[in-house]
Amino acid sequence: MIEDRLPNHIYQMSTINALVSGLYDGCASLKKLLTKGDFGLGTFEDLDGELTLLNGEFYRTRPDGSICKCLEGESVPFAVVTKLENYNEYQIDNCNSYDELKKSLDGFIDSKNIFYAFYIQGEFNYVKTRTVVKQCRPYRPMTEVVRDQPIFNYENIEGYIIGFRCPSYVEGLNVPGYHFHFLSKDKKLGGHVSEVSVKNAKVLVQNCLCFRMELPQSEDFYSMKVKNRNDEISEVEK
Repeated sequence: MIEDRLPNHIYQMSTINALVSGLYDGCASLKKLLTKGDFGLGTFEDLDGELTLLNGEFYRTRPDGSICKCLEGESVPFAVVTKLENYNEYQIDNCNSYDELKKSLDGFIDSKNIFYAFYIQGEFNYVKTRTVVKQCRPYRPMTEVVRDQPIFNYENIEGYIIGFRCPSYVEGLNVPGYHFHFLSKDKKLGGHVSEVSVKNAKVLVQNCLCFRMELPQSEDFYSMKVKNRNDEISEVEK
């Protein structure tokens, strides 16, 4: 008998297309996001650092790669969250690149046509991260912002990778494929993951059959010229 319950869901504020276009004004508070889930990622108003949500706590990656906790009154222009609770558990060892990791994770999913949340806990030989830095109006497009973003390299470090895998058909709404943020075990270092080598790790995988997106209520969003920015999204999220 199939259990009569709501499926796991993802809540998203705004679109990745809007963010890449330069819409960095906050449109949802961290307090509101907590009503939607306890696990996720995004960025802050004015593009002020990478946002990572783990166990109901919000963390910001500063320009020097360090991490600080954030107040619930702060706001976001873009975020993706879920309630991490119904998941399967796996083990991975010796994934020497991001590509190898993605291939391993692909082996844990049932279909590439639904959404997944991933929580990877373990030891890493190497993690390369970056973070965006606070912007001022008039906002630059993100393709310009990331050209001088700070980049960090960590070796032999324990920590957590938090993120999602989205289907290819979400182009323009979210990032197709994998999107991960990193937090060190001591919660002092982190950022957006651009390369990684896993020594050994536990992987929690949650399938998410519901996707809900809320759109900003702002003049900038209402008047934004929508165009294909898939190449730009690939550039800023790689």
